[in-house]
Amino acid sequence: MMMLMRRNRFLGALCAACLLALSCAPAPVPDTPDEIRQTPVDEDTSTPELPSEPQESMTVTIRVGSKVYKADIENNETGKAFIGKLPLTLEMSELNGNEKYCYGVSLPRDDKYCDSIAAGDLMLYSGNCVVLFYGPAGGYSYTRIGRLQSTDGLASALGRGSVNVKFERG
Repeated sequence: MMMLMRRNRFLGALCAACLLALSCAPAPVPDTPDEIRQTPVDEDTSTPELPSEPQESMTVTIRVGSKVYKADIENNETGKAFIGKLPLTLEMSELNGNEKYCYGVSLPRDDKYCDSIAAGDLMLYSGNCVVLFYGPAGGYSYTRIGRLQSTDGLASALGRGSVNVKFERG
């Protein structure tokens, strides 16, 4: 029995040595020039770039009465979901003399505490309330949807009380 175990160990060691020797052997050298493959130096071996998908515009038009504003929408899950709901007309209510809001528009949220909010900020409150600020604010958590490119005449266009605001692509 002992002899059989020694023989098996010897055969195992012999197999391991053969495998090691074969793995370290140099690659065969071609015998003829036809077997030699050469790659030209100027050949482009890089992977070709795939054409990129056209980016959806992240700008929306906001209409308040006869006034038209453009807003840059955030390139995130919330912004993309908002654009996916357009066109959208919201009856927005007045709050605090600096914002218009409308509940019932559910969007993905990533709330962050905001110390300072400026006129023209378009925000999501609590995952289902679109808020358009026309004056400074702060002290609450919001998810940013976007920002108006200009706020000229925004406060007077929104007026006092409720107002219909239309959001469209482009």
